This record gives sequence, structure tokens and C-alpha cells, in this order.
Amino acid sequence: MKKIIFSFLLFFVLSSPAFAQNTGDAGKLLRARGDSKIYSVSGETRYWIRTAEIFNAYRFNWRAVREVPQSELDAYRVIRVVKERGDTRLYAIESGEKRWISSPEAFNARGFNWSEIREIDPADFNAYQTGASIDVGQSFTPTVTIDLGALKDPNMPPGVDFSMLWNAWKTVQEKYRGRDTLDTQKMVYGATEGMLKSLGDPYTVFFKPVDSTKFAQDLKGSFGGIGAELGYKKGVVIIAPLKDMPAEKAGLKAGDKIIKIDGTSTVDMTVDDAVIRIRGEINTPVTLTIERAGSATLLEFTITRATITVSSVTWSKKTDMVAYIKIHNFFGAVEDDFVKAVKDAKTQGAIKFIIDLRDNPGGLLDASINIAAQFVPAGKPIVFEDFGGSTSKNRFDSFGGGLLEKTPVIVLINGGSASASEIVAGALHDSRGITLVGEKTFGKGSVQEVITLSGGASVKVTVAKWLTPSLHMIDEQGIEPDVKVELSDADRNAGRDPQLDKALELVQALPF
Repeated sequence: MKKIIFSFLLFFVLSSPAFAQNTGDAGKLLRARGDSKIYSVSGETRYWIRTAEIFNAYRFNWRAVREVPQSELDAYRVIRVVKERGDTRLYAIESGEKRWISSPEAFNARGFNWSEIREIDPADFNAYQTGASIDVGQSFTPTVTIDLGALKDPNMPPGVDFSMLWNAWKTVQEKYRGRDTLDTQKMVYGATEGMLKSLGDPYTVFFKPVDSTKFAQDLKGSFGGIGAELGYKKGVVIIAPLKDMPAEKAGLKAGDKIIKIDGTSTVDMTVDDAVIRIRGEINTPVTLTIERAGSATLLEFTITRATITVSSVTWSKKTDMVAYIKIHNFFGAVEDDFVKAVKDAKTQGAIKFIIDLRDNPGGLLDASINIAAQFVPAGKPIVFEDFGGSTSKNRFDSFGGGLLEKTPVIVLINGGSASASEIVAGALHDSRGITLVGEKTFGKGSVQEVITLSGGASVKVTVAKWLTPSLHMIDEQGIEPDVKVELSDADRNAGRDPQLDKALELVQALPF
């Protein structure tokens, strides 16, 4: 599974996974004081990460491991059933072995819980020794008491009546005029897609195998695009076109609503549907029909797809004492690039900083947390992950000791600042009291996980939402600046930047 903090809609090549995400599956990583065992904790359950190799296979961040009292760790139930990513078979973990659960009856008889199944990485799965399969007739000592008749299939929740679906299926097979040429696999895909669309969440989507493959290519950055990030606000919109990329050069702007893609209406399209249509082979055209605020007519842009690379961080000196650092995204080597920029700026005499997060569509969760920790003192929160309901929130704290922890800073934001950049802005504002200048951010603060299904299909499902340290919901609400300064088209055309001017004025007035 992939944990995502913004839907991957950057149409350019990057060497890192798309979406702002914790690249491992852990909601949080915990170990008991005095014990070296590390557990991945999600919801009310914990799963033992047995070796450093397995830890690294999930691409977890060692800095994220938190030491807690044994009693706190014991409050989480131990995961007893796993499945390998891409496989539907379930295995019990017993005495260090994986044992295939051969039937729903065997699953029920053992007292396993369908809601506590952990999907694991193939490297993790293969590291277990294989034990004997679990059959109904085997003796055992049950550890959980449940109604043995409550669960008919370990992959289906109890109390849900699927008879309507099966009766509709049977009716089509028996009575539909074209029943002899039915594409039953297409019917399954349609039913799954319809179920997810009924949730009304534009970021929870189903990918057929061909689209799932394209999506996986997106995660690796192996595609051509236009250099823009998309989001959803009463339709598919441009969050931010990237500087000097095809979308910006063609004239697309933040806030533009996409009405058609190559003549196909985007009504009922998810953001990911739009991504798949816009992405394509390098040097091929794609035509977007745009609705723009202030324009009485629809606008049409034909853009040539390209392989696009962007720098994560750039910087310059604004005065002898003030450095300006622009973070373009939170991908790739952004952490190293940011640290180098800060050190270089300090070497050249900078003692105050302006951090520009404008038109930054986001990136990796780890990168946003680690960069925020360069400003926020140890132990103070950077962000909370809220799973909703009665499930406790995950809290991500700063590890402290950052290069800018005691440095005067002003941060720039605007409507193109989304997901990971909103996490950083919220952390610096709430946990350091740093002033935000500019315009309200986009408001993309939901977390998605990508789960592989049988046959190569996959689903991307929203599992949580991000809250700033003051528990402000980022998703759909965005973050308001402390000092509102607009940047008009006239300003852009004239090369003026009143937002940066205000930030420079404010940072120069800060004591050091």
C-alpha cells in the first residue's frame, strides 16, 4: 500500500513515488522502551517489522520511530493474518511461519477478524518460513470468541447483504438480450467502480489493470505530461502549473477548471480519470478546454506533452542578511537540496530567511516532515493524521536540532500550495509562530492508500485527513495567511511580486 497526501496529478517526470506519502505502510512506528523491536501501528493494531531489511523494503524513515512505554504498545492488538500484495490468499502468522488459511470455515474457526488483515510487501512475505496450511479439522485454542456463523467469507464484512448484486448479475446473464456476448470482467470492473464512486470522494478511485499499470508508471515518473498538478473543486481544476513547463508556457493558470480533455467532457470524471487522459506519449498533443474566472467564454489550449524535470529547491540572496528559498515540490532529493541551500546561504552571511511555498503542489510526507523539523523545536507536533471515528490520531513530532530552529523566517503561500506544502506551512505557523504571507492555500489534506487487487487492478482509497498542530483541518478548508496580499495578472505581466515584497519587509523587521 502507498500512503498518499495528495492525488498524483503532476504530469512530469520525477524519480520518486507520486503523491505526498509516507512511502511505507506505517501509520506510526513504535518501539517499547528498552526493546529493539519496531512495530508498524495502524488504527488499533500493530505489526512487527522483523528486520532492518524489511524496514527498508517498506521505505520507512528511521527518524519516525518513536519510543513509548510497554503499556502503550500493549494496547494495540497484534496482527495475526496477512496477505501478500497482489494476492487474495490469507495467511496466519504463527511461531514465525506463514500458514495458508485454506477456507472461510477455517478462517472463522480460528476466530480471525476480517478487519485486522494486513497487506504486506512481497519481501516481507517471502521472509517468513512456510508452515502447514490451516484446515477446519485441526485442533487449536481459540484466542478470540466470535459468532462462527457471522462471517461467510473472510474478505467480506458481516451483516452486508450482497443478494441484490448477485440477483442483478443473474438477471442480466439469464434475460439480457446480448447475454451471449457479455463481457463479465467488464461488468465486475463497472460494479467496483460504481461502488467507489458512490462514496462521493474524488480521490477514492478504481483502476482497471491497464490503468493500474499506467498509474504505477506515474509512481516511477516514467511518462510524458504537461507539467501541472490537478485537484478537485466542484470539478477538475489546475492547482498549479509548474514554472517554465508546457502548461505554464501554454497559458494555463492556477484555478483554471478543465471542462473537456480532447473534446471529452470532464463531468463525472475523477481527478485520476483526467490524469490518465492528459498523460501520454512524449511529443504528442493534448487539448484542454478551460473555464477561467473572469472570462466570459471558454478557452482552449493545445499543449505538447514532454518529459519534464524540475528542481526541488532554488535560492538567492535578497539582501546581505536575507536569503530567499523557493521549494518547488517535496520530491526526490528535496531534503538534501534544502539543507544545502540553507548552509550555502548561511555561509554567504544570511541570518534571516523567506521560504516560498507558492505553487508547490506537494510531494512525499517524509520530506515535508523532515523539512518542517528544520524549523520546529524537538517534541512539538508537525502534523496529525486523523482516521475519523473513534480511532486515535497519529501525531508526527519534530526531531529538533534543525538548521533554522531559532532563525527569523517568513513563509509565502497561495492557492497553488497544496498537501505537503500545506503541512509545512501549518507546522511552521502553529508550532513556531511563523507568519504566513500571501493567499489562502488549496486545501488538499487527505491521505490515500493504493491497494493492489487480483488480476492487476487496484484501488486508491482515502484513509485519513491531515490536521495542523492546532487541529485545523487542511482538506477543503486550506490555510489562511496571516497577512493577505494578492498577486494580480497585471503584477505578473509587469514582473512585480507584491507578496515577496511584503515578506521581505516583514522579515527585515524581525529581531535576530
